[in-house]
Amino acid sequence: MGANPNTMTFKTVFSTEYQMSHFKQPSYQILADTSLRSSLTKGQTLSRSYASDVVVNDMGADGSYSTQAITDTAETITIDKEKETSVYIKELDVLQAHLPLKKKYGKKLANALVNQIDADVLLAVYQGAGTSLDDGDFSGTAGNGLTPTQNNVATIFATASQKLRLKNTIYFNGRFNSSMKLEEMENMPVAVVSPEILTYIELYQGAKASNGGDTVTRNGHMFRFHGFELFMSNALPWTGTLAMATTPTDGDTVVINGVTFTFKATPASAGDIDIKASAALTMDELVASVNAPATTRSGDFIALSTADANKLKNITATDAGATATFVSSGWGTVPVSETFTDGSDEWTATKQQLHIIFSLARQSASVVIQKQPNMKTNPVTGKIGLDHIAWTVYGVKVFQDQAPAIVSVALNSSAFTGSSTTIN
Repeated sequence: MGANPNTMTFKTVFSTEYQMSHFKQPSYQILADTSLRSSLTKGQTLSRSYASDVVVNDMGADGSYSTQAITDTAETITIDKEKETSVYIKELDVLQAHLPLKKKYGKKLANALVNQIDADVLLAVYQGAGTSLDDGDFSGTAGNGLTPTQNNVATIFATASQKLRLKNTIYFNGRFNSSMKLEEMENMPVAVVSPEILTYIELYQGAKASNGGDTVTRNGHMFRFHGFELFMSNALPWTGTLAMATTPTDGDTVVINGVTFTFKATPASAGDIDIKASAALTMDELVASVNAPATTRSGDFIALSTADANKLKNITATDAGATATFVSSGWGTVPVSETFTDGSDEWTATKQQLHIIFSLARQSASVVIQKQPNMKTNPVTGKIGLDHIAWTVYGVKVFQDQAPAIVSVALNSSAFTGSSTTIN
């Protein structure tokens, strides 16, 4: 059949609503104790003390006893995280746009701050865990990430439960019933896991509906498994190790979270890193570039675009000579790759690790949000429009009495899929 011979003018019709935004579901509310906020109405630092241990001695035959010195030790939480996200909207755009600009972007700004708090809390909980497990704790190699499967997922949960019991944090039936005076605690075991672990649990259960499987999801809550209430997160901490003992060849690349760094004898384009006289010096440049991706260093590195630099927020690199360690928060699994000419230089598969968390509800960390995320508008001199700013101020701390109630498990994430880096 022939082509349509007519050329017509057709009307373009716009939807009256924005497309749905797919925000990450925060889970920090189930882990964090927020009760300290009421104690810090003014000021920057809040202090909590813990008491020293005592021992039981034999009493003397004459009834004598030996007193023990006691020491109180103070720990502090500092309100040091000031975060903002903002946009400028021209007043005429508000009048002429057929979509609700302020409403949509106000929601996006507020949710971005909540996800940042979530990232900071999950990272603090992982770093402050009193017990850390990896492949070596499951008859494998210490230091490597455990490769989860449908067959070992129950063992992961049982082992985490055992570690929490050994730390005296989970008591029989939730409360040890004796004359011993136990300090008050919320005793609900919780696990914050990745979509991959959730899938293995579902396969382990034979795809049968679980108890609570039909309940409404809140804060990522899924259902109960092996004594733990499950919460799913795409923002768990991730760590990775890059080995680079050989000086890169011109054109070799390293990719982190979709951002490409290219090693060049003469840097000319965004993301180009100068090849130095040795592998160690070149690694220094890569680490510095990841930590400051939006900054050009003359002769060393050409800054990334804003879009690419944003993909490296909350990812930090630490140099160790022939290797570099990368720590990420808020992204979940970070996809990485490389095209090194030397085959021995690579992202170490077993060192690409996603860290899932087992703990007790609201006992993993203390979060003091001194300024709740909300919107503020500022007039802009010389412009008919307003800046719309969402901002918050908070502090995060894992205290001495919270660390024993945290078990982190390092999973080999080299075969995992990174979660979406875009909201829409």
